[in-house]
Order: sequence, then structure tokens, then C-alpha cells
Amino acid sequence: MKGRATVKLAGGTIREAQIHWFEAHGVGRGDFKIKRFSHEKFRHLH
Repeated sequence: MKGRATVKLAGGTIREAQIHWFEAHGVGRGDFKIKRFSHEKFRHLH
């Protein structure tokens, strides 16, 4: 599955990104993987 999300990176930067994940019956949502960032400007939390 895939979708778009606002993600916070380890350094505190917040970016819009396309994410992919998998789900399995009886297990639910698995790991998320950031596939690509959007070209929008990013911001940094202080």
C-alpha cells in the first residue's frame, strides 16, 4: 500500500513524503518505508 504523510526525521526536520507499507491479514500494518520526498519546502522544528 502507499500514501502521503508528513514525517518527522531524526534531526527534527518535517517533510511531506510518499510512504509505502505492507499489511497482512491477522497481523495488521507492518513496517513503513519512505519512498520519496515531495518537492515542497521543508521546515525544521526548534
